[in-house]
Amino acid sequence: MVVGAAVETDAGDLAAAVVANQANLCWEFARMERRIAAWECLREDGDKGAYVSFVTTQEAERLAVRARRREAVRAGADLALERLVSRYGLSAAEEEVLVAALAFATSGGLRQALIRAQGNLLKSYLEVGFLADFLFPQETYAAELGWLYPDGVLLREGLLVLEVPRESGIAAPLLGQSLSVPHFVAAYVQGRAELDERLVSFGRYVAHAALVGEVVLPEETRRSLEAFMGGFPQAEGVLVLGERPWRLLVSGPQGCGKTVLVESLARSFGRPLLTVHLERLVGEGDARGLLGLVQSNAALHGAVLHLSMPETLLESDARWSGPLVALMESYGGLCVLETQRADRLDDSFESLIHFSIAVERPDADGREQLWLSMLPREVGLAADVALGELSVSYELSGGQIRAAVAWAVQRSLARGVAELRHADLEAGAQSQLRAKLEEFTEASRVKLTMAHLVLPSEAMTEVQEFLDACRHRAKVMYEWGFGKRLVTGKGLVALFAGEAGTGKTLCAEILANELDLRLQIVSIPKVVSKWVGETEKNIRKVFSHARAQNSMLLFDEADSLFAKRVKVERSQDHYQNMEVNMLLQEVERFDGIIIMTTNLEANIDRAFERRILFKIEFPSPEAAERERIWQTLIPQKTPVDESLDFEFLAERYELTGGQIKNAIVRAAYRCSAAGHGLNQEALELAAQQQASAAGRLAREVY
Repeated sequence: MVVGAAVETDAGDLAAAVVANQANLCWEFARMERRIAAWECLREDGDKGAYVSFVTTQEAERLAVRARRREAVRAGADLALERLVSRYGLSAAEEEVLVAALAFATSGGLRQALIRAQGNLLKSYLEVGFLADFLFPQETYAAELGWLYPDGVLLREGLLVLEVPRESGIAAPLLGQSLSVPHFVAAYVQGRAELDERLVSFGRYVAHAALVGEVVLPEETRRSLEAFMGGFPQAEGVLVLGERPWRLLVSGPQGCGKTVLVESLARSFGRPLLTVHLERLVGEGDARGLLGLVQSNAALHGAVLHLSMPETLLESDARWSGPLVALMESYGGLCVLETQRADRLDDSFESLIHFSIAVERPDADGREQLWLSMLPREVGLAADVALGELSVSYELSGGQIRAAVAWAVQRSLARGVAELRHADLEAGAQSQLRAKLEEFTEASRVKLTMAHLVLPSEAMTEVQEFLDACRHRAKVMYEWGFGKRLVTGKGLVALFAGEAGTGKTLCAEILANELDLRLQIVSIPKVVSKWVGETEKNIRKVFSHARAQNSMLLFDEADSLFAKRVKVERSQDHYQNMEVNMLLQEVERFDGIIIMTTNLEANIDRAFERRILFKIEFPSPEAAERERIWQTLIPQKTPVDESLDFEFLAERYELTGGQIKNAIVRAAYRCSAAGHGLNQEALELAAQQQASAAGRLAREVY
């Protein structure tokens, strides 16, 4: 009687099974509850025939529900279980096993009922042997037991997990093993997109993204993207991916917008995006296991699979190459490989790629569009806001611009005014300049001004012209349109030439202070490496970080790095020339300010000449300049003798500015140790010592 009542209830709930996802699951679980009740009757009266009859009748009813479910999905109903069954082509038997495992995993009441039905309360897991008897008591179902084996779709695709129970030790027969549904599969059937807990440290689902038309991209990149998208048909505004796998390579430098491009592409296909940060897998050992989970998670949702930064992982451990290639080969949807350095990927990856898109950093116009698109509509703009100037001065990525705007809004709200000023946006831009150049450079902290710079009038005029050019760089490039006309050479490059101590480095430090820019003095020994390829890598890092940090670069004693290329006679010559070629390219592409200093101008490669807009000679100072240097370099707080004769010192000792500085400091130490202020005698003695060290004679002064 219990069995008959269960069947009658089954039939009465048919309509509810196709209303919505949750109703469908409730119907499936209620049916499983009635199956358990019938099983308990079998255990009590031993009438297997009655149980088989019940199962047969119940399965017929379920097949009817399955057919109606498919019709409902075609009509627009969102039934996750039906999507899963359809995507993997599950048979009725495989679906039955999956539902039982889902009931055990997601319903506390059914979990306890199934444990009791197994007849052993110590088995807190779902046993394979019990499931076989419970779900398929008919002899005709013996052929349907493919779900038991590793090559069956349920186990192969990771929809179920077969394990040896802990209670059984290290071995157990197949029928004694446990069967469970992974958390991410259970979440999917319940209508949620969740990653397997073993993937959350390096993967994430992206559900919302901008449309391709809303993404700011360089024109060449946009044309490549549109060419790729043009190869797919559209249905109701969504690109149709089809059944075959596709593999796309997206490459470009950090901060150029690769990730945003991939996210918008996934939205164009109407698919979720599963992003896997491969660089976070460095140090992990189970390559095949983790990447197998990645594939299962992505395939379940029909997601676009986004594999980011493979070069970092592969350089750390080449053993990941095989499993990564296998993942890309076997994934049945769209797989996007995103890299900063496509040239670091080996041929096995290159042969997999169907289409490549190279993404360049946004230029000044692109950055202006990014600033404009990210300004909140509810906050006003002050009249002094110049987005074009910000886009030229700060080479920020889209993400950095978004964060900069958020910082600016917070700053304006702190004033109690919902209006952005240019100073707010500039402060936001500066807040994003976190890139560290200290690995290869030293930051200058000189706070002197042009009033402290002593040069002959001709050199001073040229320095002032260079300073004016730096101040008006954004206006000329943006407002006057030169930035659009010039493909390269948008930056300012100056060469300061002259013997040591003539003020070249000091001038660069003063200019940076006048322009309110960070001056990063490149350490040549830190950049140049004995290892092949490392020098070029270091050069790229210097320029990349300088772009992000809006820094002025100073290459002191540039002749050692910008040396003339040589005739290739040894392998070392070839690599030396490669380094110079790399420098030439980076200098030409750099949009900021570069100053090179040298006292051996003849040693610099001639190819740099056309890239140098300002060439300023720093001669040794004449007597008038030397007198001003003596006066300028002594601090106001220094106790001095009133009889100091700077004119005499300038006339008698033909020293450079650097030598005069050394003389003053040396004399100051001597006088402090003697217990009195700075006097003429100490200065003359120190000047004489500096002149002798430099091999110069002192003039007779009459």
